Amino acid sequence: MKIPTNWEHETKLPLVTSCKQAARLVSISVERNLSIREFLSMRIHLWMCKTCTRYRNQMKALRNIFLHHEEVLDNVPASVEECLDQQAKEKIKAKLLKKA
Repeated sequence: MKIPTNWEHETKLPLVTSCKQAARLVSISVERNLSIREFLSMRIHLWMCKTCTRYRNQMKALRNIFLHHEEVLDNVPASVEECLDQQAKEKIKAKLLKKA
């Protein structure tokens, strides 16, 4: 009986992963590209499991929201002063003094 070497063991592709393993791979795929082995394991599981597919779709949606939010924040001026012209600033000051 031959004992597999490290390389042989690492390259074996399990046909079915558990939901826990698939969820881990989905989470990792948000941060980095999966290896071919990881990607195939995840895809095979997702073909069979609606729950994990839903989880993957939710992760993708969250990632898109965060990327869009980051893009919006990059375009926001550093301070309100950059947004207001001098006339608007004077109106705000006058109304604040009136209430005081």
